[in-house]
Amino acid sequence: MSIIAQIKKGDKEAFAELIEEYKLTIYKTAKAILKDEDDVCDAIQDTALSIYKNIANLKNEKYFKTWVIRITINKCYDIITKNRLNSEKIEKVKFYDEEIHNSFDKNVILKTDLETALNTLDEDLRVTTVLYYYNDLSISEISDILNIPKGTVKSRVSRAREKLYEILSKEEVNADE
Repeated sequence: MSIIAQIKKGDKEAFAELIEEYKLTIYKTAKAILKDEDDVCDAIQDTALSIYKNIANLKNEKYFKTWVIRITINKCYDIITKNRLNSEKIEKVKFYDEEIHNSFDKNVILKTDLETALNTLDEDLRVTTVLYYYNDLSISEISDILNIPKGTVKSRVSRAREKLYEILSKEEVNADE
């Protein structure tokens, strides 16, 4: 019996196991859309709750990952809408002191630079890039999740790659000066 079948029969431990297996995928997807860590946590919780409530409606288990990512994206958009309505939240901007920045391990700096560069991309480019590179989804799977043509996914990934290259190349030149 599959883990999803166990969950459908009410096995809560199987559900916890499944969420543990997909928590990184859910986190990366939410982080690609939402910048605020509290909002990301809310999206993760909302996604887990929605999965628990609606897993009985999942018809084909092979689409579980796609289904989870679609739920995560929808929950993120719900949070964005809620934040716009409240309009009290201010986007946090991080400034790095040059001495602290230089004291980090090179890999940490590269990761931080990449995350910063990713956050400068338009949302449509950022989401497709994270789904493609961080969640290892195929062009076809991304197309299904986002309900857009495969060609659009390919062009977004390509444009995002070019923009990231430009941004990171400029940062490297500035760091050398």
